[in-house]
Amino acid sequence: MTPGRLRLFAAALPLAVLAACATTRPARRFSPASDAEAREALAAWRASLERADALPASRLLYDARMSRGGAPAVPGTLAVTYDGRAVVTASLTGPFGARVAEYRDGRLTGEDRAALLIQPQAMRAVLAGGAWPGVAPSVVGVDAGQARLDFEPGGDARVSVVLDLATRAPVSLEVQGPDGHLFVDYAGAADPWPARVDAREETTDRRVSLKLLAVENAAGGSGR
Repeated sequence: MTPGRLRLFAAALPLAVLAACATTRPARRFSPASDAEAREALAAWRASLERADALPASRLLYDARMSRGGAPAVPGTLAVTYDGRAVVTASLTGPFGARVAEYRDGRLTGEDRAALLIQPQAMRAVLAGGAWPGVAPSVVGVDAGQARLDFEPGGDARVSVVLDLATRAPVSLEVQGPDGHLFVDYAGAADPWPARVDAREETTDRRVSLKLLAVENAAGGSGR
């Protein structure tokens, strides 16, 4: 993946996954991994890529909770169209259907210009549980059965993913670039899309929490 695809842009985020946080998360301490732990961590990373690559073309519907600074969360909805490779469209609406932002065919429109936009392949990584493609990671270390892997995709971008070694499920994703610093936490089953995605971006002081409500594949089948 080229640096241009990874760059964080200062614009509205149709994904609703880029929000903000006024405080920095506590730093975790990862002890150096043994050879066996490093192999296990890389196996978990490869499994996450295979899971993401196997995701069918789908429509996703999320309950969204949006906030900024210490303000109360505002309810909304995020609707995403995924074509089997990347996010094609993403529409974020607020209370009573008010449009917040929309991404379609590589173009962004919307009312809120203070959030962040991530390029389509990176959007998939955020929603699919940190499955960052295109570059092999280094295993930083392990902590409480979880492994941290760092990526150097080029340019000024830095990416870190934490995976649970037992379940190979995503725990968190961190993306830092010239225009922002994004933290994403995952919760619930990844079946195959993570059930909960909580994101915050330090620079813009915003936060969005997503709960997956429904998945409909291209053939018309639905889940959840």
